[in-house]
Amino acid sequence: MGDLKAVTVLVVDDHQNMRQIWLTVLKGFGIRKIVQASDAATALEILRDQPIDIAVIDVIMPDILGTELVTLIRRADDSKNKLLPIIICTADTRRSAIYQLINAGADEILTKPVRPDAIWQRLVSVVNHRRQFLKTDTYFGPDRRRVDDPSYKGRDRRESAFL
Repeated sequence: MGDLKAVTVLVVDDHQNMRQIWLTVLKGFGIRKIVQASDAATALEILRDQPIDIAVIDVIMPDILGTELVTLIRRADDSKNKLLPIIICTADTRRSAIYQLINAGADEILTKPVRPDAIWQRLVSVVNHRRQFLKTDTYFGPDRRRVDDPSYKGRDRRESAFL
């Protein structure tokens, strides 16, 4: 991965201890510009006022859920950050919960407890292997498909939806 010293990461988590863990790990990776928010309202204000390269968002917060924050970032008419790389963090590993996060428009999902190697993998993914974005009537975000099926011979229905 390229030089992370120039990357600005926004960490959104209502727990100070988790924000401190993120700060320690991200600094360990060489990231020096880390902005913190304890709630979604503060995060939206930061996104409106500062250039942010990557957002790390916790799902459970007091004002709104992280999924709702991702949806606001992706779909709000006044959002300047629709293409922002978003890593969302959750303790809920049920398939339905993961699908909800994907459908909200998260680029990557981290499950708790977080591990530095998993954080690194997600950072590499959003920086070096970013998936194409697509826009449909019901979705805006990175392509939800993780692998191409080489055996599929039909027309790609999403072709016209890619940005």
